[in-house]
Amino acid sequence: MRVRCQKEGMPSMDMQFRFDSPHAGEFFATLGTDYTRLAERRRRVFALIREYHRAVALPHGLNDALRILGAILPCSGAYFSVVESLLDKLTAAGSAPHRDAHRRILAEMRETLDRWSAPDAKPKAPELAHALDALVMHEAAIRLRGAGDPAPRV
Repeated sequence: MRVRCQKEGMPSMDMQFRFDSPHAGEFFATLGTDYTRLAERRRRVFALIREYHRAVALPHGLNDALRILGAILPCSGAYFSVVESLLDKLTAAGSAPHRDAHRRILAEMRETLDRWSAPDAKPKAPELAHALDALVMHEAAIRLRGAGDPAPRV
């Protein structure tokens, strides 16, 4: 089954999986709101990531980059919470396989923010430029799973 979420003027998000149940239609109708929330939170996280990378690239944008990184943390946490909630509803394994990765990514970002926000710190663009690599790579790995890949069985 393929679930698609699209808001007018925005690209769609696509999740694929198998769901062997005669009540699949009813079940997925209840997930529509969660899935829309997931798409909206993901768009917000990636809008902040773009803003962050622009700030890091500016000659005097490192303090703005740290402020944006501070905003990315709770947005990413909220996004991961929605992902985990959906996984708990959709798969037998639930979100357990992903939860540790999510917590590690958030901890890495928090550590970077704390280190470079300290009063005596002098933020460096090369290090800040890679502060979001784990988050971006995690999301890229999800997006790279092509339409031809087998969907997880529920």
